[in-house]
Amino acid sequence: MIKLKSSLFSLCALSVMSTACMKLDGNLPLFSKKSSEKKVSNFVTNNETSVNQLIGDEKIELKVLSQNEFNVQLMAGQILGANSLEAISLLNDLPQSDASAIKTQKGNAHKLNSQSLLLGLPLGLIGEQSIFGGVITKVSDQKSETLGGLKLTDLAPLHVRPLVTMAAGSPVLTLVGCASQCDEDSEQSPLISFPVVGVDKENQLLMVDLSSIGSELNLVAMLDPDGEFTRLKTISSTTTTFDYSVSTLVFDVNTKMIPLSADPNAPDNNVTEFTVRWYLKLNSAFNPAFKVREPTEGVGFFKTERSKTPKITRFSTTNFGQTVKYYIKNVPEKYRPVFARAFDNWNIELSKIIGRNLLSYEFIDVTDARYNLLTPGDIRYNILEWDLENKASYGGLGPSIANQFSGETLAANVLIQGPTIIDLYTKWFRLSSEARDLLAQGKIREANLIVANFNRQATQEIEKRSQAKFTLTLGSALSMNIHSQREELEDPMIKNHFEIVPEGVSFDDYMAGYFTEMLEHELGHNLGLRHNFKGNLGASDSGQKGSVSRSIMEYLGRPYRYLSGIGLYDRMAISYGYRGAQPKHLNWFCTDEDQADDKVTILTKSP
Repeated sequence: MIKLKSSLFSLCALSVMSTACMKLDGNLPLFSKKSSEKKVSNFVTNNETSVNQLIGDEKIELKVLSQNEFNVQLMAGQILGANSLEAISLLNDLPQSDASAIKTQKGNAHKLNSQSLLLGLPLGLIGEQSIFGGVITKVSDQKSETLGGLKLTDLAPLHVRPLVTMAAGSPVLTLVGCASQCDEDSEQSPLISFPVVGVDKENQLLMVDLSSIGSELNLVAMLDPDGEFTRLKTISSTTTTFDYSVSTLVFDVNTKMIPLSADPNAPDNNVTEFTVRWYLKLNSAFNPAFKVREPTEGVGFFKTERSKTPKITRFSTTNFGQTVKYYIKNVPEKYRPVFARAFDNWNIELSKIIGRNLLSYEFIDVTDARYNLLTPGDIRYNILEWDLENKASYGGLGPSIANQFSGETLAANVLIQGPTIIDLYTKWFRLSSEARDLLAQGKIREANLIVANFNRQATQEIEKRSQAKFTLTLGSALSMNIHSQREELEDPMIKNHFEIVPEGVSFDDYMAGYFTEMLEHELGHNLGLRHNFKGNLGASDSGQKGSVSRSIMEYLGRPYRYLSGIGLYDRMAISYGYRGAQPKHLNWFCTDEDQADDKVTILTKSP
């Protein structure tokens, strides 16, 4: 086991601030030029066989090569083979544990994927503190709710140091860190390794094949080992894209899967593709101005998963007055003012607490040059997307990614199942009208039957989308978060029955209120808040916005959700999380695991 003890508060970390608040230029030049004519912060893809590209900024430059170009440079002697004596000599000088010093024995050469891209990592970055993780950003299947629900599944960030070690006689780049119960003095262990395929001596670069993570991230083994639900098997995993900006390297691994019974060599297979966007945030540890807060009684925040002493997760308010900017995609023109209102409502409350607006937003049109760049799950951005590509069982989902030592939220996302919601609520309004007509005729049984049938059909339809439950692991030990299966995060499509729509409420008025409430709820999750099911204990019958609950983090019956708003509990919770003000009411909070659901738990939990 590799042991490392080092202060995480390195000097280099002082210059690194949260990526969640990065400023993206309005026109975002996709091809920037310096005097050396290098691309800066450009996506490099594997759509050509002669990729030979430097990416980076004035501080760090990385190199991306195609397999073809790598072979050319290897033959020309520009790159040293990973097992050559000269390469081994250079690698022995890089940070590594005594137990893993590079040996000179001959090993099996790593076989490259002809479609993969290779990364040249500066030797000076070996041993430096970094943050590593990954997020499923794309699923090609647009019909399966089970597979669509895997979007935004992530690996909670790992604080790691890249070291050079040996595996089967060949050098590998190993990410060494702590996976759980971590603090500054925790013992560090190897977590995942990537084959070293060569050394660029002139440019001082370690050439690494990051596509090998595809073998660690075997989607068939993780999602459905026997193909019982997906009926799929993996045929390839390839690194398809690199990008580097804001001190963050991102690379996409594309995994292709086909039906279990299909011949992998057949030309007409039905292929399902998954894209995992991995990130290595270089020289990243802490925002030195961020104040760590531990959980406290009376309010509920999400907590870090890996730290020995869990911290609540929240955005930083210290980034030189910058806002946490969201990029909003695909929201229909009709509902844009509604979504803007949710942000504005939160800013009104946040301004009272921290003295200024914290959130900002920009609607991104499909014609915008940044549209494809801004991908939900990319740790460099905060994205809100009206999902037009995938179906899932939730109505809204609001996961975030946080520094596991401090709790500082690095990036957050919101996915809205807009098209399905519109369809479902259109049916609800139509059937409510029919039921109301029957009630006016005194046909109470028939009216109740219409409502009951709708609830049953809607429930059955949504339940089809979440039959398969999976446990994802990276390698042998690191579990991944399937956010769509986390009750504490999901806004379920059907939970709480559909009663008859309140009389006098139009579809447009209801949906405006509902989407405002939904987004305020999901932004509450992004801000760090967990569900609170005691909010309705502070309800009144005034019928005014916000009167139905003291917390936006609650789920109410459908006739009331459009009236819910940011409430007294939410203000109290945010005041603690973002200013350290201790809660004055300790009996206003009850979250998912606090609820009683049978005769036994009702004795110890809340009804």
